[in-house]
Amino acid sequence: MLPLVICCNGQQNKPATSLDKEPVQLENFDFNTKISTLLPAAMKSKEYAGYYQAKGEFIEIDTISDDNFVEDEKPVRIEYRQRSYASRDVLAKFDDHEYNAVNLATTMDGKIMLISAVVGNTTIDDTNDLAAYLTKKHGKPVKSKGEFANKNFDITTWQLKDRMIRYSLVLDNEDNTLKIQADQGSKQITGGEKTPHYTGYIFVIKNEYKDKILENRSSGDFVYLQ
Repeated sequence: MLPLVICCNGQQNKPATSLDKEPVQLENFDFNTKISTLLPAAMKSKEYAGYYQAKGEFIEIDTISDDNFVEDEKPVRIEYRQRSYASRDVLAKFDDHEYNAVNLATTMDGKIMLISAVVGNTTIDDTNDLAAYLTKKHGKPVKSKGEFANKNFDITTWQLKDRMIRYSLVLDNEDNTLKIQADQGSKQITGGEKTPHYTGYIFVIKNEYKDKILENRSSGDFVYLQ
């Protein structure tokens, strides 16, 4: 039995690799992982300065400052925010739930504060399945509501000993999405049919940095961390 236990533990704590090689495992993410492990220099975009590319995802680097006046503001963290991604890609997993894109935040000296992931098209059933899994392991969550750009959304939070897990489920009506449909026969272009769907955002935050992150949210997918 001992070799089997060692083997299983080894799989559970498998070290992270670069995002373009295999999905990062969020559930037991090791916050001691170096940012250069997930995003090595070889992944820097050759087309766009200040970006990394992980499969179909483009990740922008941005330094976030505190909320003081411009002349007194101080940099507080570095964010790696997804700007576009491919729905076919799997860049992160939580248990057997798959995600298409990844965001990260680090301290100014490179310690990972937060890792998050996005699934571009999900369902209520899939969300409930993840919630049931986390509740069974970590107890009853705290439920709340968020709002951004006139969208109200559900937030579910599990507080663990060393980290906080937060999941935001947002309905995308595709109000701001332009869809076109081309008819090759008539060579006519018409408006494509919109397909409302849910987008899921999962955040895993080290408790040490939780207050700093929540007090100074920025843009991109981080607007759903409320």
